[in-house]
Amino acid sequence: MAPRQKPSSSIAAPASVSTSNATQHNMVSSKNSGRAQKYSQLDFNSLNIQVLRKYRQVFKLNIKARSSKDDLVVAASRHFTTHTVDEVDTIARF
Repeated sequence: MAPRQKPSSSIAAPASVSTSNATQHNMVSSKNSGRAQKYSQLDFNSLNIQVLRKYRQVFKLNIKARSSKDDLVVAASRHFTTHTVDEVDTIARF
């Protein structure tokens, strides 16, 4: 078996690879910004009532313990939207 030879166009490959990587990085950045917008809202109505009760308990929401699911959804979504997260700080502390 003969040894494999490198293609003669391999000299130009690093330049095209770096351009390709830069393009991919820009595509990933644009996808991530869209992803942040896509996941910024949470549908509390799809959660189980036990989860909503636990949320109320953990965050000490000012609502009755035996409230209806609709009341818990309103209280949890209101509480959730009032919090802002600094993503860079969160990742650094993680």
